[in-house]
Amino acid sequence: MSRYIVTVTPPTPNGDLHLGHLSGPFMAADVMRRGLIAQGHEVLMVCYSDDYQSYMPRKAEAIGRDPGAYAALMQRAITLSADLAGVDFDAFPISGGNPWFAESVNHYLDCVSSDLSRETVQVHRCPSCEKWGHEAWGRGGCNHCGESSDASQCEACAGKPDPALMTDVTCINCGTPMSLTAQPAEVWHLGRHFPELAKRHAKRPMRSDLRDYLARTLADTGDTWPITRPGDAGLPVARFGNAPVHTWFMGLAGYRAAIKAHLEDAPKKGRFADWWSPSTELIHFLGFDCSYSHAVAYGVQQVCDPDGPQVGTFLTNRFLKLDGSDFSTSRGNAIWIKDVTGQYPLDAIRLFTALNAPEEQVENFSLAAFKTWVTEVYLPMNAAIQAAAAPTATWQGHPATRAAKAAQAPADFSMQKQARAIMALYDAITQAPKPDQPAGFATLAEIAAPIMPGLAALKTERKTHEPV
Repeated sequence: MSRYIVTVTPPTPNGDLHLGHLSGPFMAADVMRRGLIAQGHEVLMVCYSDDYQSYMPRKAEAIGRDPGAYAALMQRAITLSADLAGVDFDAFPISGGNPWFAESVNHYLDCVSSDLSRETVQVHRCPSCEKWGHEAWGRGGCNHCGESSDASQCEACAGKPDPALMTDVTCINCGTPMSLTAQPAEVWHLGRHFPELAKRHAKRPMRSDLRDYLARTLADTGDTWPITRPGDAGLPVARFGNAPVHTWFMGLAGYRAAIKAHLEDAPKKGRFADWWSPSTELIHFLGFDCSYSHAVAYGVQQVCDPDGPQVGTFLTNRFLKLDGSDFSTSRGNAIWIKDVTGQYPLDAIRLFTALNAPEEQVENFSLAAFKTWVTEVYLPMNAAIQAAAAPTATWQGHPATRAAKAAQAPADFSMQKQARAIMALYDAITQAPKPDQPAGFATLAEIAAPIMPGLAALKTERKTHEPV
């Protein structure tokens, strides 16, 4: 069997988790983890709290809190929400002040050091309140697609905006148009590795939107990326005179640090050198808007680090809408994990969320439709499963069963396809002769377990109480 490390893009600890988070990387990664473990593989699933994200000081300033203390508080809230949603991380550390994190950042700076140069770059700054426009404090038109974006990664097209080419960049703090100013920065010439990275990506499974994005992006072999930013909330690094390295360079370092710290605390799981090695498969779950940082920048870091895991699988997702509008923490348009898990069965939440997972296109979550579905579909299905017998070969070979199992494999993974196959099998079972149904529901419970962990618990409970 193989070793896998499954990662989830780190959330900014400026708020709690809502169903938009669950429908994307969080639940998909957990479904992958559960499926791999059921197949006998060794798996570690990690994330971390993105404490160096520049949106943190903006949030802390708005509510009058210390950024570090508030980030630590929200990390606890986020991990609790993940637990309530049945998303089981092996490690989810904070990054702020974490020595493992700083060590890992320096590790990747060593890996790419020959591709760094000190140069002058253009940066936005507010002439009125003097906020820097790297990300949290400035917003304007993306020079790639024209949509509203910060200067880091565009949510609409996943492009890396060029500050000098963005339009109408305005200060979020005071509404003043921002001005460009010349500043020194460490610039990473990562494009010189794009031909090799493209070869490695060509061997990996990915969704069509990411493949198209990489075909365009990796064609620019002269691409550069400033990795230090004056006035940013990133990690101060001594080799750069304590200039802050921005958070988007540091994601792979965060996953590496989480693994390293976890294995220090759990040595029975193995040595760090054995896990963080070329023989381990990395599977990343991320929003499509993070494609540049993950599939491009971290991919280059892996090309430059032959002793670590090599370029792995990147599984992207789009955004989930709530009753037709964007999920928004700031506008309060959200269904919070803590709220919904206190009102509805966990398996119902996870299955309905998987059915509406925005894997390759924007999807919509309707609260009214969910409530009706729970009553009319989930509760009868769950009751039938509770009375199930043992699986039979007949149902194991059913097309819907095969479709669900195919969608569990890393090469063709899709929790939405798994969920739809579960519902297709349920429909087939309910239409079958009554004597055949109990075995069908047992098969359903077996294939649905990665999405519906309550079924796995039920199976364990039954086995425990079997007569001897």
